[in-house]
Amino acid sequence: MMENAILHKIKYTWKWIKIMSNIQLFKSNESTDADMAAYEKNLFRHRLRNLAIGAGLFGAVILCFVLLWTSVQNRTFETYEVVKSYDRTDTLTTQYAEFQNYVLKYSNDGISCVDSNNNPVWSQTYNMQNPMIHVCRNSAAVAEENGTEAMIFDETGMQGTVQTRLPIRQICVSSQGVLAALLEDGDVMRLKLYSKTGEELVTAKFELQDVGYPLRMTLSSDATKLAVSFLQVQDGGIGTCLGFYNFSSVGENQEDRLVASRILKSEVMSVVEYMDTTHCFALGTNQLLIYEGTQIPELTKEINLEKKVLSVFHSETYIGLVLESEEEGYALQVYDVQGNLQFESVFDLDYRVLKFSGKNILIYNEFECIMLNSKGKIFFSGTFEESISNLYTQSGNNRYIVMHGSRTDQIRLR
Repeated sequence: MMENAILHKIKYTWKWIKIMSNIQLFKSNESTDADMAAYEKNLFRHRLRNLAIGAGLFGAVILCFVLLWTSVQNRTFETYEVVKSYDRTDTLTTQYAEFQNYVLKYSNDGISCVDSNNNPVWSQTYNMQNPMIHVCRNSAAVAEENGTEAMIFDETGMQGTVQTRLPIRQICVSSQGVLAALLEDGDVMRLKLYSKTGEELVTAKFELQDVGYPLRMTLSSDATKLAVSFLQVQDGGIGTCLGFYNFSSVGENQEDRLVASRILKSEVMSVVEYMDTTHCFALGTNQLLIYEGTQIPELTKEINLEKKVLSVFHSETYIGLVLESEEEGYALQVYDVQGNLQFESVFDLDYRVLKFSGKNILIYNEFECIMLNSKGKIFFSGTFEESISNLYTQSGNNRYIVMHGSRTDQIRLR
C-alpha cells in the first residue's frame, strides 16, 4: 500500500510538472510571437525609411537634371572666341550647303566636300554655268539649270552621272541617291527618276494644258513619293493644283502614277516640300497645308495665315515661317510635322539667310547674326568684323563654323 501511494504521488507530480511545462512553453511562445511582430514592424519601418530616402535622392537627381537642362536651354552668350582659323582657297562666287557633318562647296567649275577642320574629303570638277544643288541626308546632287548634266554624290564622292536630251528645270535627290529630274519638252514637262549610278528608273509626263506649269517638285527621302505644285489659269484667275505621285506598287495602276490631287482656286502654292518619308507641306499666300501618308498623302491640317509670308525654311522635323510683324521687325513661327505651333518669336535683323542647323535656328546677314534654340529663345546676338559667307553649327550649343571671304573660323560662344 505504501508503495502504491508513493507511485501514485510520483505520477501525480510528473503530471503536474508536464502541465506547468506546457504552460511555461505557451508563455514562451507568446513572448516569441510578440518579439517577431515587433521585429517585422521595425523591419517594415526600416524598409519604408530607406524607400523614402531613395525616392528623395532620385527626386533630387531628377530636379538637378531638370535645373541643369533648363539652365543650358536658357543660357545666353555675349561674345565668341576663335578656336581655329584656316585660309580659304575657294573663290568669292563659291556657294555652300550643309551635308551631314560636312560642308559642300560648289561653283561653276566644280564641287568639293570638306570636314569641320576644312580638310578635303572629295572633289569633282565640271563646267556648269548655273549649278543648282539638292541635299537629302546621305546624298547630294548637282545639275546645271537649263543644262543636260547632273551628278549624284554620297559621303565618299561621286556615285553616278546623268546626261539628258532635254534641258533640266529642277532636281531632287533622295537619301539613297535616287535623282528626280524635271525636263522641259515644249508643251510637255517630263519627269524622270534615275538610280544613283545614272540608270533611268521611271518616266512620266505632265501636259501643261491639262495640269499647268510645275512651280515646285519634291521627292520623299525614300524616293517612293513625289509631290508637285502646278500653276494653273482658272476662269481668268490663277490657282494651284497639288499632285501626289507614287512610284511603288501602289501607283502602278494609276495614270502617270498620280494617286491624289487637290485644286486650290485663287491660291498660289509656290512651295511644296517632303520633310521625310511620310510628311509633306505646301505653302501658299494664305495657307499652310500639312500632309501625311506612307503611300497616299492625306491632308491632316490646314493653317490659315493672316499675315504675309516673307520666308520659309524647314528641317526633317520643323517648318519655319517668317511673317510680317505688326511691330518693327519680323515674326517667326515654327511648326512641327503635325502642324502644331511650337513657338512664336520676334526679331529685327534684316536677314539674308535663315536655316535650321543642328538643333538651332541661325539667322544672319553680311555681318550680323542671331541664334535661337529649339524653344525660340535667342541665346546669341553678335556682329562679325568680316562678312559672313556661311554659318553652321559644329557641335553642341556653343561651337560654330563661320566662313568669311578670306578664311574659315571655328568659334566658341562664351
